[in-house]
Amino acid sequence: MAKKVLVLSASPRKGGNSDLLCDQFLRGAKEAGNQAEKIFLRDKKINYCRGCGTCQGNGGKCIQKDDMAEILDKMYLPM
Repeated sequence: MAKKVLVLSASPRKGGNSDLLCDQFLRGAKEAGNQAEKIFLRDKKINYCRGCGTCQGNGGKCIQKDDMAEILDKMYLPM
């Protein structure tokens, strides 16, 4: 049964050592028949948590309008 794999690359440089390791892991996951996707965090706008607590009474949804919502959807929902 195929799995869904999400790779989060936090490397500061595209093509750097950590990013290359992510690519190799991604390749292996795909070769094993899994569905795989890589998100390069450097290309995303992610704000710091303000500690406002709104998410606790808002079904876990943050009020900030950034790319984190998209990433969380992919982490918790099917790709």
